[in-house]
Amino acid sequence: MKRLNPFGSLVGFLLTILLLIGLGVSLLVNRGLAFSPGAVTSINKEGVTLQGYTSHADFEKRCGFCHDPLRTDLATKCLECHSEINQQLQTKQGIHSKIDNVNQCAECHPEHHGRDFNPTQAAYQLFDHSTTGFSLNWHQENYDASPLQCTACHKDEDFSIVGDQTCIECHTEYAPELMNNHVRDFGAFCRGCHDGVDRMQEFDHSLTDFALEAKHAQVECTGCHSSAEVSQTVSACVDCHEEPAMHKGLFDQNCVTCHTPEGWSPAVLENQIFSHEQSTGFSLVRHQLDYLNNEITCNTCHMTGLDSFDNQTCVDCHGFNDQVFMTEHITQFGTECMNCHDGVDRLSNFDHRNFFPLDGVHATIQCADCHIDNEFKNTPTQCYQCHQEPEIHAGLFGLECEYCHSTQAWSPASLEQHIFPLNHGVEGQNTLLSCDTCHPTNYIEYTCYTCHEHTPDEMREKHLEEGISEQELPACADCHPYGFEEGGSDD
Repeated sequence: MKRLNPFGSLVGFLLTILLLIGLGVSLLVNRGLAFSPGAVTSINKEGVTLQGYTSHADFEKRCGFCHDPLRTDLATKCLECHSEINQQLQTKQGIHSKIDNVNQCAECHPEHHGRDFNPTQAAYQLFDHSTTGFSLNWHQENYDASPLQCTACHKDEDFSIVGDQTCIECHTEYAPELMNNHVRDFGAFCRGCHDGVDRMQEFDHSLTDFALEAKHAQVECTGCHSSAEVSQTVSACVDCHEEPAMHKGLFDQNCVTCHTPEGWSPAVLENQIFSHEQSTGFSLVRHQLDYLNNEITCNTCHMTGLDSFDNQTCVDCHGFNDQVFMTEHITQFGTECMNCHDGVDRLSNFDHRNFFPLDGVHATIQCADCHIDNEFKNTPTQCYQCHQEPEIHAGLFGLECEYCHSTQAWSPASLEQHIFPLNHGVEGQNTLLSCDTCHPTNYIEYTCYTCHEHTPDEMREKHLEEGISEQELPACADCHPYGFEEGGSDD
C-alpha cells in the first residue's frame, strides 16, 4: 500500500491551519510572550514609578519597550526609562559614569530569570567597588575574621548609601579611644580622607601641594582642615592669615615673596632679611595707631616710597598733637629725630643717670657741649675721651681718672686707692712723705731703696730662705703692703 505524504494530506493541512490560528491568537492576546525566553522581574522600589510602571513585569507583553533591534540598541532603550542613570552619564557623576562598558546594560543587569529575580543585586557580583572611590582591599573581613557582607556597610535596600556613622560604630567597637580622638580631630566624614586602599595609612604631607614646614608643622590638622572635605582645604596664605593693616594695599597677596614658614617676621625683601627694627633701627611697637587712633600704614611715614623717609613726617605728626612741645624740642635738639628715638622708645622716660650721671661740673654744661651736632648715639663716657690728659702725669697713671679726680673739680686730686701708708718711716702721724721719695722716676713705678739699705747678695739669700725668688724681690709691696717687715700689719 502506498504511504501518503502528511504535508499533502487534508489532515496535515488542517493541523497547520489550526497551529497558525493558535499562534495568531497567542500573539494577539499575549503579544511577544510567545517568543520570551522567560518571565521578567517584578521587583520594584516602593513609591517609585518610571513611565507609569512600577516594575518590568508591568509591560512584559510590550517587548518593544526594551527591544527594537532594527532601529536602536538595548542601552538606549534602557536610558529612555532610567533617566537618572542617563543624568549620571551626562554629568559624568555617579557610579554608572565610571563604568567602561556602561552601554552593555545586560552584562550587569540580566533579565528573563523570573518574577523574583533582582537585576540590581545581580550586578553586585560583577561590580568593581573601586569605581565608587572606595576600594574593598581592606574591607574583606570583619575584626573577628568573618566575611564582610555588603549589608554591613550598606544599610539601605539598593546599596546606594553608606552612612559615616556606620564606619564610626564599627571601628569604635574595636578601637574606642583611637576613634574618639580621630572623630574629634578630623570630623565624621570618613571618606574625605579614606579610600579603603588606604591612602592615609602612611600619609606624607610633603607629597601634597602644601608641604608642612617650620611653623606649619606645629599646627594641628584641624587648624587648617576645619571642614570634613580635606581635599578642598585652602592653601593660599591670605585664606588663613589676615593681611596686616600696616601694609594693606601696598603689596600683592603673594606673601611668599617676602615671608616664609619660619615666621612672619623677619621678612625677606629683595632677597635681604628685613625687620623694620633691625634693618632701620626704628621699632614700630609704638607706631601702630596715630593720635586719632587710625591705623598707621607704611605709606603713612613713607609718603614718597618705601625706600625713602623724611624726618619732617615725624615733626608734622607729633607737632599736630603738641605744637608747643615740638617747637621747643626741635629748637633744642634739631630735626634728626632718629638720632635719639628708636620707636621703643628708649627716650620716652629718659633719665641721664642711666647713661652718664650729670653731677658736679657736668651738671652745668649744655647738652650740645657733649652731643656735637645733636649726635646722641655713641657719645663718649670716659674722661680721657673729652679731657686731654695733663702732661704732668701723661703716661704715668693710666686712664682711670676717677681714681684721683671727681666731677666737682679736676684739682685738687685725691688719691683714693693708695694702700701703702704715706707717713711711712717719718715721725708724727700727720707728716707725709713726698711722692718722689718712693716714685723718683714716675708715679707708676716705685722703689724702697731710697730709704732702705740694699745689699743684693744678703737680700737675695734672706728672701730665698722665705721662698721668694730673685725675680720677685723688686715687688716689695706685694709682701709688705703696709710697710711692716712681717707683712700686712705690725701686730
